[in-house]
Amino acid sequence: MGALRQFRARLGKGISDEEWEQIRPKVSKENRRNIIVVTIAFSLMLAVMLLASLFSAMMRHARVLYSLMLVFCLLLCVIAVHVKPSDERKISALTYVTISSLLVYSTVVGTLFNSDLVATAFPAFVLASPLLFTDRRRRIVLCILINTAFFICMALTFDNPAFVVDNIVNSCLFSAVSIGINSYTLKMKLQQEYAQLKLAELSEKDLLTGVRNRNSYEQALATYPYECKRSLGCVFADLNGLHELNEVTGHASGDAMLKCTSLALKEVFGGKDTFRIGGDEFVVFVRDADEDQILKQVEAARRITEKRSCHVSFGVAGAQAPGIDVIDLVKRAERQMYGDKRRYYDQPGVERRGMRD
Repeated sequence: MGALRQFRARLGKGISDEEWEQIRPKVSKENRRNIIVVTIAFSLMLAVMLLASLFSAMMRHARVLYSLMLVFCLLLCVIAVHVKPSDERKISALTYVTISSLLVYSTVVGTLFNSDLVATAFPAFVLASPLLFTDRRRRIVLCILINTAFFICMALTFDNPAFVVDNIVNSCLFSAVSIGINSYTLKMKLQQEYAQLKLAELSEKDLLTGVRNRNSYEQALATYPYECKRSLGCVFADLNGLHELNEVTGHASGDAMLKCTSLALKEVFGGKDTFRIGGDEFVVFVRDADEDQILKQVEAARRITEKRSCHVSFGVAGAQAPGIDVIDLVKRAERQMYGDKRRYYDQPGVERRGMRD
């Protein structure tokens, strides 16, 4: 009983539905790639078998099956190539069509075309095929059960009575083993995928503020010119008086000011393109937006921070596509920010120690 409980624990739920939603886009892309690889490999195998059937009397009777499966696999491959990586529903459907086509092929070969032999293709395919793809366990299990039921029906209909029982027992046994193996490997793989996702997020996220960090900023710079159709805007934000606040009231107050600023930027611009690039410096990129719109967003962020007693200087710059120089764009926004900072420190009663050249 203890061993059974341990086995059930290993085959437990794995990841939650919320965690699955986070890794699903990556899993979908991997499945699309695997569909292409599997269908190409299987098509090559079928082409070899079709060629061999021209010279082998034993394989000649299955020539039509080889031809039909070859055409079908090539069609699946073409569809998978043209499906967008972001179209998760179509990729999911293609995944199960691919698995089922392999299992149906092995079923027909083992029953209809070799009714006087013990079926060996289906046990091999039912063990291997599901392992090539990743999805929620219940869907994979359902696919295996449906195809096993189809094999049993075919065996009862076409098999030599002397082999029916053996083939049905073997199909049920290997399907059960396949379900067990796939349940365990899927659990481990999905947990690993989620862990890798979290590690990637940690490597790209500033832990204090929750926005993207300097490392992520450096990696993203080169991609922005290709992600906008008309223009790219840059907002450079720098906190006023952070160093003095840290000295006078402690770093907890400074951390609160940083969080206040990051929350305001995320509220107005979103977190996808918001970066903390230095101790008190933030950069935001805005794609294909008019400068007036960006300036209104900056003023909205300023109002939010000032309501929370956080004073931030902002600079805005824009560039038209194509040929955007992102480094120059950031430098121009930074220069604009220093102009805003001078105006802040020129106000009566504002301590000028925080003004940098």
